[in-house]
Amino acid sequence: MSKTSTLFGLDENNRRIMRLARTLSIFLPVVSVAITLSSTFTVIFVAEALGAGDFISGMSLVGILLVVQMTVQIALDYPTGAIGDWIGQRYIICCAFLSFGIAFLLLSLVTTSTHFLLLVLIYVLIGLGSSQMSGSFQAWFDNNFRVAIGEEDHDRKQYGMFWGRIGMLFQIVATLTIVPGAVIATIMGRPFVFQLQAVLCLIIAISALFFIRDFKEVEDERPERPSMSEYKNILVGGLSFLYNDKYVFHIVLGSCFIMSTITVWGNLILFPMYFSYLVTDIAVSSYRTILFIPGVVAQERSGIWSKRFDPRTWIPRFRALQLGGVLFFLAIAMIMFLFPPPSNVDNMVHLIFPGTDFVIMSIPDESVIPVILMTIVFSSTSFFGGFAEILTQRILLDAIPNKIRNSMYSLTPTIGTILALPQIAFFGWALPALGFPLTLLMVSAIAAVGVMQLKKGLGLPVQRDNEQITSLSISA
Repeated sequence: MSKTSTLFGLDENNRRIMRLARTLSIFLPVVSVAITLSSTFTVIFVAEALGAGDFISGMSLVGILLVVQMTVQIALDYPTGAIGDWIGQRYIICCAFLSFGIAFLLLSLVTTSTHFLLLVLIYVLIGLGSSQMSGSFQAWFDNNFRVAIGEEDHDRKQYGMFWGRIGMLFQIVATLTIVPGAVIATIMGRPFVFQLQAVLCLIIAISALFFIRDFKEVEDERPERPSMSEYKNILVGGLSFLYNDKYVFHIVLGSCFIMSTITVWGNLILFPMYFSYLVTDIAVSSYRTILFIPGVVAQERSGIWSKRFDPRTWIPRFRALQLGGVLFFLAIAMIMFLFPPPSNVDNMVHLIFPGTDFVIMSIPDESVIPVILMTIVFSSTSFFGGFAEILTQRILLDAIPNKIRNSMYSLTPTIGTILALPQIAFFGWALPALGFPLTLLMVSAIAAVGVMQLKKGLGLPVQRDNEQITSLSISA
């Protein structure tokens, strides 16, 4: 198509990019709401149901459910990613949100008398949905962006700037969703929030079939009638490509080590830590909202400021500094060692919105200093993860061929989840036995292994042309 053809002053490439931007700008906020609305209290809700109202007692069984979810995700993540490359990402996204929708609907029925097997089914569905969604939106956009941009943006700085802004939009919506989710749960009950999420997931699933469309050039790369042998070639080709290309191998492995520690942090440590210091749903939701504000700025700036940094030099440094990185875990461990969770929750301090009598949140007076210090750590490290993610994607956009992109983007979280499973089993024991500080120190050491792998990979040369590697792999 001619680049000189214009419509309202836009050439063909720009019109195509704007179409991609519009689609993601509509979908991702809705996805953000559907995922974030109950995120503050989902784990606590399940733990309370399993512990007869005591979430601490129920956490050991929650650990078992998380292992079930991750096992399903490990088993299906890469195969479903390859299916996305085989038949197109829109079908995978549709199935993912149907799985999430059913899971949320069943979750709304959970009580303290619910049989454990129903919760197992719920977490199986969540694992199924997660395995299908991982990498799907990213792969769809990257494949079509490469076609739309043509020979322009050879250094992928425009690509990085775009993803920074998309990340900012996602973060803004997530930020604005947290407190309303807690308020709705307080007024209408937590089951109502889960039911609302189920409806949103159904809307996303149906809409994906109509709007997540590929450009003709991307469609033409797929066979007119996909065969099972083509699927097997893609499945084997992705693994072979990762094995043969040491540059990509070490980048992916390093990213997976860091991803595994973030999984442990988010699923096992984060919310117990929040509730230990902040006590109530509203306080946790309000605090998370406050923390998301610098995250919004970080997402928007990351695409612009990251243009100044060389990926090979700065990706390992940013990964070490990022929220969920080596120094982050060390800093949180130090804060929790010096200022342990309060033993007395009777004396509360009220945070008032300036110039009004509106109480933003109430927390125990012993929590004030550690919460302020944690806020500084969260805010100061939030920028670095955005920088690292944008720089990494700039490398992988050209390092991974379109034909196996979705499968490779799904293989990364699969490896990350495999690495996280034994950690969750071990740290699930270590957290109550050894306490937060020592557990965080050990998590930090694993994140350091990931940083070293990244540094090793980025020090290697790009060995050979990606399409040639893929051709060799798939024909093998």
